[in-house]
Amino acid sequence: MRDTLGRTYLTAAIALAMAHPLHAQDEASPIDTFGHSRHGAEFDEGPRQAAYLMRGLSPQVHFAVRGLSEEAQRYFDQGICQQHGFWYFEAERSFRQVALLHPDCALAYLGMCLANVENHTRGSGFAAQAVQRSADLQARELAWVDAFADYHQITAAERTELQCGDAARIETARQAIIERAKSHDDQKTGRDLVRALERIVNEWPEDLEAKAFLIVQIWRNSRSGLEITSHGAVDALLDQLLAVAPLHPAHHFRVHLWDDEKPERAVRSAATLGRTAPGIAHQWHMGGHIFDRLGRFADAAWQQEASGRIDHAFMHRDRVMPYESHNYGHNQEWLSRSLSAIGRVHDATALAANMVSLPRHPKRNRVEASEDIAGYGRVRLLETLEAFECWPELIAACTGGLVEATADVGEQVRRLQALGTAQYRSNDLAAGDAVLAEAEALRDRLRRDRATAIDAAEDAAEARKASREDRSTDLVTALKKHDDTLQRAFDLLQRLRGEAALARNDGKLALEHFERASGTPPWPRAQAEMLLGEHDKAVERLTTALGEKPKTQTLARLCIALHRAGKTEELCTRFLELQKIAGHADLDAPLLQRLGEVAAAMNLPTDWRLPQPPAADVADRPALDALGPFRWQPQAAPEFDLERTDGTRVTLADRRGRPTLLVFYLGFGCAHCVEQLRAFGPKVEAFTQRGIDMFAIGNQDAATVRELQDGLPEDQRISLRLCADPDHVAFRAFRAFDDFEGMALHATVLIDGDGRVRWQDVSAEPFVDVDWLLAECERLLLLPAHAGSR
Repeated sequence: MRDTLGRTYLTAAIALAMAHPLHAQDEASPIDTFGHSRHGAEFDEGPRQAAYLMRGLSPQVHFAVRGLSEEAQRYFDQGICQQHGFWYFEAERSFRQVALLHPDCALAYLGMCLANVENHTRGSGFAAQAVQRSADLQARELAWVDAFADYHQITAAERTELQCGDAARIETARQAIIERAKSHDDQKTGRDLVRALERIVNEWPEDLEAKAFLIVQIWRNSRSGLEITSHGAVDALLDQLLAVAPLHPAHHFRVHLWDDEKPERAVRSAATLGRTAPGIAHQWHMGGHIFDRLGRFADAAWQQEASGRIDHAFMHRDRVMPYESHNYGHNQEWLSRSLSAIGRVHDATALAANMVSLPRHPKRNRVEASEDIAGYGRVRLLETLEAFECWPELIAACTGGLVEATADVGEQVRRLQALGTAQYRSNDLAAGDAVLAEAEALRDRLRRDRATAIDAAEDAAEARKASREDRSTDLVTALKKHDDTLQRAFDLLQRLRGEAALARNDGKLALEHFERASGTPPWPRAQAEMLLGEHDKAVERLTTALGEKPKTQTLARLCIALHRAGKTEELCTRFLELQKIAGHADLDAPLLQRLGEVAAAMNLPTDWRLPQPPAADVADRPALDALGPFRWQPQAAPEFDLERTDGTRVTLADRRGRPTLLVFYLGFGCAHCVEQLRAFGPKVEAFTQRGIDMFAIGNQDAATVRELQDGLPEDQRISLRLCADPDHVAFRAFRAFDDFEGMALHATVLIDGDGRVRWQDVSAEPFVDVDWLLAECERLLLLPAHAGSR
């Protein structure tokens, strides 16, 4: 009964709040929306904590807005700078702070629209709110609002409705705009936006930010299929901007402009970019793109490490989980890849192991998602250990819980391939054969799944009396859905059978299996050829594999093959290349240890590396340690002292030595909270058995909670230990509070026995995936807090 009443109350509350005029961000409301914004659904997804003026942003960014206080103008400029660094979430936070200070500022909502450039639907809602407040704007500011109103296809009639003053009509128009935005034409609207920005540049040539946004929009349009017909012309426009503001973060846009065209044209900006806005991690990262394209992997690694350190400093300062930070996983995996390319094996694998160990999230950091942090980390860890022949470490990773078995077929294939290879290369044939048997079992299961799917498709076709042609189409569709996964299993079997043959010194059979497996890298094939005495073929294969940007591992294998083939002259040339790029390589890595024989034959010292002084075009780099720590690590939980409904108190100090799960809920009137507490209730014992105590923290006083709890039938009472935080002290301390609207938010937080926050979720909605969280808590608490550190 209470769930039904609570859900009805919540629905009515949100509907009533949406009908209110969308004015002051901090305006108190008589309606409790239980964590949902009173100003529209788009605010639920954005930042909920107040902005602050950050250090390390460019003083050369200025977008004048009439009527703003000095403080608000600084926040606006900060948002523009963050936007130039593609730090969209923080840009939106800065613009929302402007709206808090000046509720009727149209440009604040335009800023939020800009910050959603990669979320057109959400951005359109902010564009509508900017139009709603635009009636009294002067010409330049109105031109900006009009440009993005046109981009979001807001009609003249809708503009009239948005400015009519009637809350219901405004909301109807806004919802129509948001709905239409789901199917907008990227090319047409993007072309029109460029023309609108060109008009602003022509009429107000002193507006540097108009030039910056014009440049980046031309580049964005190219991603939607509108070709850049003259990169040089865009570059010349950028030169005009930088002539006035030489350390403007628009250097970022030169990197994107030339990244896939002529990267050498962007080297100066790549080296300068980080210093233009040193507090934004992405500004350091993007220089790495250019250096990587040019095969300058040491410089790329430096840029990416600088980016990671800036990210870590920010995450530690603001209590942000890695999966909450934009682009973090992409940067870290690229850093691991760059470190591997120059032979810094220990750092590359430590970083990848750290990525695998970091807190996960069922929506934002999943092992099975190749572009999430955990997915990236597994790929980098397995590939690096295999590339440098670190077989004991690879076996330990796959069997010790770091790279655990998963239900995802792609991850199963990747793990079994790495583990089987390591076992065979370690001459543990029995263990390798056991992994091969697992791969065969996987193939057999996938075959059964395919047969079941085909039978189900046939039964469904028969049930609806489909024609013969439709039935055949359905069967083919069912077959194709399983073909890709089965092909991966077949390739896995061929790879492992090739490794088994190689371990038994059968080069001919090994080569046959390797050739039948798509995706087999060149080096196992080359090893089989060398086993057969076909050294010239091995050299040719490995030479082709070098490509235009040789890496340490590929050059090392080629040098070994050249040495065995007796090609002394070419060996000298290639080994010199290796010495230059591997100046900081870890010579104790097994692959590089094998080069000792080659170096000795060439009368080179045991440490054959050549020094690598910084290039002249990357001068004035700061010390990396000054930017932030090398890795993310859990932060100390804030202190709390809470009254329990039984009259006792619970504090952080009392929890030392015992992991704790805190569940912040928004009172018994919140239907979703009640559902969450009842979902966690039956799992309390399971958490306790794993050494984790659970407390639910509500925003009502203890007496009220006791009364409500006592009023429930015994079988409906909440079984969690309940704490009271009516003044929102703990809510604020754990960032479970919307500073803009003065409301508590749902949150779930894991604190380990040392008092460090190991996992958190703060949202407009409560976290309810209890079984997933139980497994994640167990995984995190079994890992050291600094797993994968150096």
